[in-house]
Amino acid sequence: MSDRPNILFLLPDQLRPDFLGCYGAEFLKTPAIDGLAAKGTRWETAISPSPICVPARASMLTGQHGHATGVIDNLSWLRPDRAEMGVATWPEYLAEAGYRTAAIGKMHFYPWDIGEGFQTRIIAEDKRHIHIADDYYDALVAAGFEKTHAKEQAGYTQNKGASLNDLPDHLQVDRWVAGKVVDYLHDLDGDQPFALMVGFPGPHCPYDPPPEALARIAPSALPGALPATAEARTHHGAFVASYKRAWADLDYETLSADEIQRIRHHYAALVERLDEDVAAILDALEASGRLENTIIVFASDHGDYLGDFGLVGKTFFHEPAIKVPLIVADMRCPKAAVHEEAVSLLDLCPSILTWARVALPDNLHGLPLDEVTDGRVIVGVTTHGLMARKDGWKLVRYGNGTEALFDLTRDPGEQENCLNAHPDIRAELDHALTVALLDGLKAAHVDKRVPAAQALAGHGFYQRGWARPYPVDKKM
Repeated sequence: MSDRPNILFLLPDQLRPDFLGCYGAEFLKTPAIDGLAAKGTRWETAISPSPICVPARASMLTGQHGHATGVIDNLSWLRPDRAEMGVATWPEYLAEAGYRTAAIGKMHFYPWDIGEGFQTRIIAEDKRHIHIADDYYDALVAAGFEKTHAKEQAGYTQNKGASLNDLPDHLQVDRWVAGKVVDYLHDLDGDQPFALMVGFPGPHCPYDPPPEALARIAPSALPGALPATAEARTHHGAFVASYKRAWADLDYETLSADEIQRIRHHYAALVERLDEDVAAILDALEASGRLENTIIVFASDHGDYLGDFGLVGKTFFHEPAIKVPLIVADMRCPKAAVHEEAVSLLDLCPSILTWARVALPDNLHGLPLDEVTDGRVIVGVTTHGLMARKDGWKLVRYGNGTEALFDLTRDPGEQENCLNAHPDIRAELDHALTVALLDGLKAAHVDKRVPAAQALAGHGFYQRGWARPYPVDKKM
């Protein structure tokens, strides 16, 4: 057995914490995920600083803010020359340190089949990427099926994205991913430690469980949605326009209470099936004999509104979009704990490196989880806007002109914009946001620096014909 731990990173897509039993949900059953929480540390407030699929994943891989990587929407990815810039991913660091690294499922890289440090990839991309000929596509074709747009599923259009999946159970995408993980763990040999990232495409929309999964959950037991607010309505037009595009082809101009309940019912059914997939993976890990030397991380890239504020999906900085589950179970010394301090998805990269005993580079913006303390400001950036969140206060600014301040301690549902009532808090968060943006801009443009302009006398910089090195030294 290796003296370094294996690392198993389970990453469902678009999973909000309050749809898990260990976070208080009583309307569904998630015993496998709850069991991880019972053996590990659960964070009550884990934040996705850039609550969009691709930016969140780029930041998790690199430990850098979205405004430093430049990835702040779903049409961007890490620069191809990032290695020359001194930007590496945690799987690259671990592979160099002797780990065998693998990624199974959805990663959302561009191009979709690159490694980014993962030596093995088995790919099932986003449910919405129906034209990608990945490994999941091959499995479907071999079985006589094909990828189709969700609007081909029963109920999709009339139920605003809440549809029914009629594929055979083993070919439904999350279950297929879990099966590949089970096979991978079964086939492991030798004592080399592994770092395995599992990207479940669900419970991201379309909300498409099989019919029998719905019967296990009572729709009447589901919590209702948070009311829309004046602040949230300023985002409604952009939200509606996004979902009208071909990738979704849905009209959310209106969204009734019954439609929201149906979406939540289908989503909850997907979460219960996800829990079954997690159970299968944990059973396989135990059967492999490696469980007791493994650190298991369970998180998500962002949440889902599910009708809160009259919205669906993510993108903006309300709590249903930015809060994610985070559980770390170190099976070498299992022990239950709950932490209240706010942490960021940026903290996962330095934490993984620390567990693997890899020295931390000095260009990370996250912290190892065990070094996080109260009083921290978490800054978020997307193409839509900016966020600064500290000690139960949250300042948001958007490109549409909307600005808001929320007192999350007194008003956890973000129903009251108290921007003008607390000028001191507003000023403090505004300053923190400015500092973080400047730090990110410096990191994003480090390649343009010319340190030789301050060189000592005699340096070649002062002579004709001196050639500027590019890119510059990797350190700021």
